[in-house]
Amino acid sequence: MTQAGEVLGVTQPAISRLIRDLEEEYGLQLFARHAGRIDPTKDAIAFHAEVERCYGELEQMVKFATELGAHRKKRLRLASTVGHSYFFLPEVIKAFHARWPDVVISLVSGPSPEVVEHVEKGRCDIGLALLPLNVHGVAIKTMPETNLVCVMPKDHALSKLNSVAPQDLQETPLLLISESSLMRKRLLKAFNEANVTPNVILDSTYTGPICSLVANGMGVSIMDILTADAYSNLEIEIRPFSPSIPCELKLVLPESQVLAPPAQAFVEILMERAR
Repeated sequence: MTQAGEVLGVTQPAISRLIRDLEEEYGLQLFARHAGRIDPTKDAIAFHAEVERCYGELEQMVKFATELGAHRKKRLRLASTVGHSYFFLPEVIKAFHARWPDVVISLVSGPSPEVVEHVEKGRCDIGLALLPLNVHGVAIKTMPETNLVCVMPKDHALSKLNSVAPQDLQETPLLLISESSLMRKRLLKAFNEANVTPNVILDSTYTGPICSLVANGMGVSIMDILTADAYSNLEIEIRPFSPSIPCELKLVLPESQVLAPPAQAFVEILMERAR
């Protein structure tokens, strides 16, 4: 008992009291006492084996938690709408990698509802989605507001205008994002209010092919400024669209909004690039 007390940094009477309390509380006899010495009973030997097993599992849990934390600090999991994963996020990811070269980045893309679900279920740390949506289980951070713009071939007649309205687009061939998108619905609402029927000759799930077709002179498009800017190296020109239609691009974060340092740094870079 004296040696056990020395190992644990407590007195011998304290050790004896702890053992006695344990025996009384659980109806055990852990030691046989005789001739000034004590010997462990079968209960003590079995109890010791179980304690060793539990301590081993506890050490394993601590090791697992440590490795898990280290893994998450070295990996950044992103989810984004398809368009922005092609046309906006690449420059953000490049800038982030320059500052955090040891972080491995995972990127998945899909419709906005899937982006929200990835973050809600903990599969991704940060999401980039077009809202409003009926969301729950996540936090939404507003990004700098941007509006839709009109994209046209170089030297198109519309390029002489300071801004383009639905009335300017009567009979103009239009290449637009798919009918199911919130952006398309808001755009058609603006045309209806101006009593203009849009001459849509093509719609696409993605804006990339649309920009290429515009550059090749097939028609004119209306899209978000972030995507249009990403293709400004093509033979296109960009003008504001009137009336202003906001592109509600939002950051989707865990409900707790607690981010690891790499994720927090990524958010800061992304917000800088979106201004």
